[in-house]
Amino acid sequence: MAEIGWSSLELEARRELWSLSLEEPDRRLLRADLRAGAWDAAGEVRARLRAFVRDAAESVGVTHVGGLVDPARPEEEITGALSFLLRDFGRIVPQNGRGDLTAVLRDQDGDGTTELGFHSDTCDLVVLLCLRPAFDGGGLTRLASARHVHDLIQRERPDALATLREDWTFDRTGRPGPQRVVTPILYDREDGTVGCYYQTRTVRSSPDRGGPELTDRQWEALGVLDEALYRPEIAFGLPMGPGDLLVIRNSRVLHGRSPFVDEPGRYARRMLRVWVNEGAEWAR
Repeated sequence: MAEIGWSSLELEARRELWSLSLEEPDRRLLRADLRAGAWDAAGEVRARLRAFVRDAAESVGVTHVGGLVDPARPEEEITGALSFLLRDFGRIVPQNGRGDLTAVLRDQDGDGTTELGFHSDTCDLVVLLCLRPAFDGGGLTRLASARHVHDLIQRERPDALATLREDWTFDRTGRPGPQRVVTPILYDREDGTVGCYYQTRTVRSSPDRGGPELTDRQWEALGVLDEALYRPEIAFGLPMGPGDLLVIRNSRVLHGRSPFVDEPGRYARRMLRVWVNEGAEWAR
């Protein structure tokens, strides 16, 4: 599949490339097999779903599947069903120093009212399953194409792009995986696509933990990148409904979250997150 660098308008206009809505009979078959933890009657649906996710991740860098699971089922059951499904995509990896393989994202001490900036997680695929959206309509998952951002900065500020293509230090002390990542923020991948790795707070705070000091040129390049990411034509806001699945290829798409005001208790926003590293399963 050819890489597609998209603007927010283009992503909306070409939903058929990355957003799949299963018919209700297929959804029932798939949900039954997921609950059982064994593939049976939903074999054909499974193959179609796997192919769609793979093709969308390769071309667009993101896949959305509407109403994949029944959000009314117990949270433990949903987590088990998603973990079973993701065996087709690769290996689930820990998200924190405790070794947690899943995390339910929710408002903590009012942090939902603060926008979560664009970033990349340290895995191949970040998987989000909406258990309940924010009642006020906020908390949108924001998406941006690394290729589109790269090409825009190349046209407007080639000097800043040259800096972003140099090595940067991300000190991740205490987190799972590599404790220090040294990589360009935007770079060419071996397959000819544009890759990205960005954690806005980590790269800015790394000098405080022993990393190299950022130069004036680097600070300016970060400002250029952030300004580009938040342009309306770049940043796509995706509302997710209960039971919706989202798969993001971290090397191709940056993601963030818009602020939201939550409703305490059973109606609070909850998003199940899983990190996956691709394996041989992806190619089958």
